[in-house]
Amino acid sequence: MCGIAGYCLSPQDHKTAEIHELASQLLLDIEHRGTHATGSAWIDRKSGGRIIRKAPLPATHYVRKAKDLCHRAQTAIMHTRYATQGTPKNNANNHPIPRGRIVLTHNGHIHNDRDLFRQLRINRIGAVDSEAVTALLAFGNDHPTQLLTEMEGTASLAWIEQDKPDILHLARVNSSPLWIGQTLAGSLVYGSTEETIENASIMLDSDLAWKHSALEGEYFMVKAGKIVEYDTFTPRRAHSVKHWWEFEGYTDDEQEQLAI
Repeated sequence: MCGIAGYCLSPQDHKTAEIHELASQLLLDIEHRGTHATGSAWIDRKSGGRIIRKAPLPATHYVRKAKDLCHRAQTAIMHTRYATQGTPKNNANNHPIPRGRIVLTHNGHIHNDRDLFRQLRINRIGAVDSEAVTALLAFGNDHPTQLLTEMEGTASLAWIEQDKPDILHLARVNSSPLWIGQTLAGSLVYGSTEETIENASIMLDSDLAWKHSALEGEYFMVKAGKIVEYDTFTPRRAHSVKHWWEFEGYTDDEQEQLAI
């Protein structure tokens, strides 16, 4: 179990929002979903380059140390990690994860990560399974809804692209939760829990115009706070009937938490 959260602001909110406070609240709201590492990423409006900040710290400590979190970014993705594959001491295993032109956060677990790297004919940098879906989206030649049918496992995903500071991509593959909401001022917020998006709207001094618990196989492209592309796909089911954590020695209570 990990936590994802973030936002894509309308031009109006981008001018007035207290970004550091908004980003801090989002991270603290998902801290309970993972304390092994915390991270955030955004695209610099001037250079178009990606900026990634992450550390093997719980969100409380990360936010306390951060200065000017997300640095006035119009769009940002955030993550709190519960490590299951790849030590948090190696920051390459922590999220957000960059490959190619994209930076991605993932809640869930990829079963066929080794197969995906072989299929793409590229080497992995870290040990974390999430890097495989990052690479798939970065180096695959098809639309995200086609590429995501190649992965096996559980996933809710958020990613951004270099040179596109006002674009956000969201997808729920299966199992892992994803809540999406839009404020009355036209900004889009998302998170692993309903409470996360509700608190984000409060930080933006606005009510939610609508909120949605994403269904399995839903994809959204968001620009400047508005959904500009929506599509559905059929997730691939793993061949094994067992979940990955059943092979890792977790107790029944721990397995129940990991399934959320």
